[in-house]
Amino acid sequence: MSELPAPVSTEVVPATLRPDLPTQPNYAFEAFYTREMTRVTVFLMNLGASSYEAADATHEAFLKLLPDKWRTLEHPGAYLRKIAYRNYLGQASSRTLPTDPVPDRPGGTCPVEWVILTDEQQHMLDLLAELPPAEREAIAWSLDGFSHEETAQLLGKKPEAVRQAYKRARMRLINALGLKKEAATDE
Repeated sequence: MSELPAPVSTEVVPATLRPDLPTQPNYAFEAFYTREMTRVTVFLMNLGASSYEAADATHEAFLKLLPDKWRTLEHPGAYLRKIAYRNYLGQASSRTLPTDPVPDRPGGTCPVEWVILTDEQQHMLDLLAELPPAEREAIAWSLDGFSHEETAQLLGKKPEAVRQAYKRARMRLINALGLKKEAATDE
């Protein structure tokens, strides 16, 4: 437990550049949905959302990408995260626990069920929730594989501000996890 979780790759390759995918538009979007749904849900959980809030905000973001907007974007994965995060923040006035189960996707599986957290991951989410919003945001984007420059561009901030927030968040997490001595020897 001496390292922070490794980032998840969010590389998006258009279906037209992937010879292994059929060219039917529905299949390409289904592949994009399958690849990104769990990643974006975890991204929002890193920002403080519950699994239900994250899944709801992510589904709403996918709706904004339909029918074909996702094909016209240069970075649909980044756009999806930005819209999902805005959706999550918009839920603030009506945060309640759901009374009904999250509906299943066609095919019988719900993406929320794919997000199974170990005790260590839950502990990390609890620590992330204690960070100030700017620091939590910098860490979440970094964990999802985005550089400080990309994060700054997507959030409309200066790269230095994102880098500084990341550095402060990292130091808080190192202290909270008791890794201060190990981190000092790594640098």
